[in-house]
Amino acid sequence: MSSARNPQGGKWVLPAGYEDLGWQYAGREKIAACREAGHVRTRFDNSLYMNRGTDMIYICDTCKNVHHVDSSD
Repeated sequence: MSSARNPQGGKWVLPAGYEDLGWQYAGREKIAACREAGHVRTRFDNSLYMNRGTDMIYICDTCKNVHHVDSSD
């Protein structure tokens, strides 16, 4: 497996006025309400290494919040 560094890794900064809901299910009520409202989230791969999925950040510009998911194994 390659251990190529992700050029975006560790460089993400929380936008002013946005709330960080934490990791995975910490803010699950707000995340569920956002999904039910049909908001589209953008994703930023903040993982230190390519294709690892250790810090995927989901951003909702409508709700002005973000949450993190670790989908690595």
